[in-house]
Amino acid sequence: MKSTQSISATRLILGFTLAIFATTGLLQAQYAEDALRFSTFNLGIGARSAGMGNASIGLAEDFSALFTNPAGLASLRSFEFSVGLSNVGYNNDATFFGNTLSGNNRVTNLDNLGLVYPVPTTRGSLSFGFGFARVANYSTTASFKGFNPGSSIVESMTPGVNLNAMPGADRKDLLDSNIPFQIFLSDTLGGRLYPNVTDSVQQEGNVIEGGGLNSWSFGGAIEISRGLSLGVGINILAGSYTYDRLYTETDSKKAYLLNLQRTDFNRFQYESTINSNISGYNVLIGLMYKKQGKYKLGLTVRTPTYYDISEDFSDIGNSWFYNGDHFQVRKPGSTKYNVKTPVVLSGGASVQLTDWILLAGDAEFTDWTQMEFTNDNPDLLDENRVIRDVFRSTTNLRGGAEFALLNLGLRLRAGVVYNPSPYKGDPSSRDQLYYTAGLGAAIEENVFLNASLALGKWSTLRDNYYLSGLDTPPSRTNESIKTNSFNINLSYRF
Repeated sequence: MKSTQSISATRLILGFTLAIFATTGLLQAQYAEDALRFSTFNLGIGARSAGMGNASIGLAEDFSALFTNPAGLASLRSFEFSVGLSNVGYNNDATFFGNTLSGNNRVTNLDNLGLVYPVPTTRGSLSFGFGFARVANYSTTASFKGFNPGSSIVESMTPGVNLNAMPGADRKDLLDSNIPFQIFLSDTLGGRLYPNVTDSVQQEGNVIEGGGLNSWSFGGAIEISRGLSLGVGINILAGSYTYDRLYTETDSKKAYLLNLQRTDFNRFQYESTINSNISGYNVLIGLMYKKQGKYKLGLTVRTPTYYDISEDFSDIGNSWFYNGDHFQVRKPGSTKYNVKTPVVLSGGASVQLTDWILLAGDAEFTDWTQMEFTNDNPDLLDENRVIRDVFRSTTNLRGGAEFALLNLGLRLRAGVVYNPSPYKGDPSSRDQLYYTAGLGAAIEENVFLNASLALGKWSTLRDNYYLSGLDTPPSRTNESIKTNSFNINLSYRF
C-alpha cells in the first residue's frame, strides 16, 4: 500500500488493507499513520491557555497544569474544582479529478473534570491534582467523486502472482480471501490472477473517523526551593478509534457494457470498518521557576506513551453486473498491536509586562522517527524502518497574550500555534496553523469562567491505492482542512 518513496506525501490513507491483498489473503496491517495518530494530542487542556495559543509550559497555574506542566500546581494555595466542555468542528474540501466536495464532522465532549488539593504547609507549597481530560480527538471526514480514466482499485487488490508456483494450500487461501476474485471482478488465466476492471470508472468515497483519547491523571508538585517547583503527573490513557469508509466504482460511461471484449461490470462497492480499543500510559515531569509578578520559566519532559491496541475490522465487497448478477463477500477479522510514541521535550516562559499585559510562549520538540511498533512481527518491524525513513524532527511553536481590563474584571486573550508537518519533504502548506482567541471573567470572587476559540487551517492529501511501477499514485485527493474548536471552562476555588 505504501512505499518509502511515496509515504512522505501520504495522509489520511483511504484504505488500511488494500495492499495486503497483493501478497496474501485478508490480513489487517498497521502503518506509520497509525503510530502518528496515537502519538499526537490535542492543542491543549483548559480554555485559558487555549485562548493564548496554548502557551502553557511557563504559565500553568490552574488545574490544566496537571496535563501541561505539573510543576505549576505548586502555585495554587487554595482548592480548585474545574470542569470544561469542548466542541470541535472539522471541514474538508477534497478535490478529486477536478471535482471538489465538502465534508463536515462535529463532536462535543467533556474537556476536563478535576480537583486540585493544596496541602497546608508552613514553608513552600505542596499540591496534588487528579482528574480527567480529553487529550485527543480523532473525528475527521472526507468525501470525493470523479471519473478516473486510467486505473481501478480492483487492480491494486489483485496480486500479480504465479499461482502455479504456489503450494496448493497457499493458493487456496489467497483465492478464498481475495475479494475481487470472490465476487468475479478478477479471474485466473495461464496460472495467474488478473483483474477484470482496470480503468474508465467513476470513483467516489466517503470516510468518517471518530473516537478519541481520555487521560485519567494524578500528579503533584512541591516547591523545592524559593520560586522553584517540581511536578510529576502520571497519566492513564483509554479511548477508542473508529473508521468507516464506503468506496464505490461505477461504469458511468458504459465502457464495460459497450465493449464486448470486456466483462459486463456495472458497479463495485467496498465497505471497510475498524473499531479500536486503546489503552496506554505516560509520565509528565515538569520544572517551573517564577519571579513573583515578573516572569515564569518552565521545562517539561513527557516520557514515551506505551499503547496496547486491539482492533476489530470488517471488509465487505459487493459487485453488480449488467446481466443482473450480484455477488457479496464479507471478511471480518481482529488484531492486536503495540505502539511506543516519542519523548516530547518542551520549554516555555511567561512575562508580566505590566499589570494588564501578560505574554507567554512555548516551544515543543518531538523526534517523530522515534515512533515505533513494539510487536515482534516482521511486517511491523518493516514499518518501523519506513517511519525512520519518512518522518523527521519538528519543533511546535506557541505564543499568546492576555490583556486585563482591570475595571471590568475581564481578560482578553489571543494567540497563534504553528505545528510543522512531521513528514520529510512536505511543503509549508501542510504545516498546521491555528489562530486563537479567548475571554475570561470573574463571575464571583472565587468563580472563574473562561472561553476560547481556535481556528486551524492546512492542506493534506489522500491516496486511495497504489499500483506497482507508477511513481505517482493513480487515485489521489488534494484536501483543504479547516477546523474550529470552542472550549468553555468553569473553575471554583475555595
